[in-house]
Amino acid sequence: RYRCVALGASTGGPPALQQVLAALPADFPAAVVIAQHMPEGFTRLFADRLDRLVPLRVREARDGDPLAPGQVLLAPGGMNLLLQRERGARIVARVEPPLAADRYVPSVDRLLVSAADACAGSVLAVVLTGMGDDGAAGIGAVRDAGGLTVAEAEETCVVYGMPREAVRSGAVQRVLPLPEIGAAILHEVLPG
Repeated sequence: RYRCVALGASTGGPPALQQVLAALPADFPAAVVIAQHMPEGFTRLFADRLDRLVPLRVREARDGDPLAPGQVLLAPGGMNLLLQRERGARIVARVEPPLAADRYVPSVDRLLVSAADACAGSVLAVVLTGMGDDGAAGIGAVRDAGGLTVAEAEETCVVYGMPREAVRSGAVQRVLPLPEIGAAILHEVLPG
């Protein structure tokens, strides 16, 4: 049912993302896209590290990358990762410089809104630990499009900012502690 899993995080995000991705098998049948607030120059090293530590293939996103099952694309630091549907069912990554109005980069909101537009109801979105409110608007777009929305529970967040604001938006369908999120994603994505 879900062809894309979109994850957003900020403060405390790197270990949280590693824990979530470690729960997903190498033959995971959905693509994974991530917006982690991180400056330019750090995301490639982070992607390489994740690629060594988790079963999935992880790399920094490049403009035009097609979404593929079992592959994780990480937004490059200082840039935004967006998804775009091309003719037919093909969905590709777009890597774009931030807009003047973007308060957080890479933007979780812009990733989730584009995922909702490109994937409609087949996106599963998760807002993890982080400061601020990035992701609250995007989680609403995912829910409005018929996707599934999840936020990390307060008790496992390093900073309960982004998940709190996502929950306050009224668009979060499930609130889960970090150790349960990977298993919940697997349960929703795998058939049967």
